[in-house]
Amino acid sequence: MLNPVLRPVVLRLAAALALVTTSLAMPVPAQAQQRSTLIWLEPGKVDLVKIIGLPPAQNSPEAKAEFDQVLQITQNRTPEREKAAIADQYQTLTRFLDGIDHSYAEGAQREMRLLFREAQVELSIVLLGVRRLTNRQRPFAMWSKVRVKPCPGARPEGSSFPAGHAATAALYATLLTEAAPELAATFEERVKSYDESRLVCGFHFASDLVAGDKAGRAIAKALLEDRAFRARFDDTRAEIRKSFHLK
Repeated sequence: MLNPVLRPVVLRLAAALALVTTSLAMPVPAQAQQRSTLIWLEPGKVDLVKIIGLPPAQNSPEAKAEFDQVLQITQNRTPEREKAAIADQYQTLTRFLDGIDHSYAEGAQREMRLLFREAQVELSIVLLGVRRLTNRQRPFAMWSKVRVKPCPGARPEGSSFPAGHAATAALYATLLTEAAPELAATFEERVKSYDESRLVCGFHFASDLVAGDKAGRAIAKALLEDRAFRARFDDTRAEIRKSFHLK
């Protein structure tokens, strides 16, 4: 029987794999037909445990300070910020781009969306291995005299550390910046707001987000250093820039 802690992560990963498999089954240009598997990086290529470390020990002063921070943020959230945070629960490139202060051509960039989806699957696979080492309770699931109130709707399950949303945002921002460096500040601002949404909803602690950010950037860097991925990325660069109305 699958470990209850790992079950939601595995289900999300399976869904992502199915989505990418469906996309790959569609007719695509020759430039996109460069891989025969879903895995770009060799196992062990990136040692995330060494890069992100471990969360603060339970009941430590650091852990208590993080809980108090999330408690305060959730208590002070406005209806408008809560609404945006709920929308940010969608872990997709489209949602990430919806929150940036820049116009882009929505839905027209097939190769860009496919490539970023594959990169996200790669990230999910690596994160799965790291989450086997941690079982950190999420803020809203912790017992205290004052409970953290999560945002309405679905609540994430599994280990809080590292934050998958933060990892995904960092992955997106790193890849986008590589193609459009003039918009680097815009992408980084979106990373901050996307990460903050996880605190606003009481779904993560600050150290979860820091670890996730490190993980996403490490995987993005490793992918860009991979010869096959780099060739595919360079073929897609013009399309990425066009999506932001850049030459």
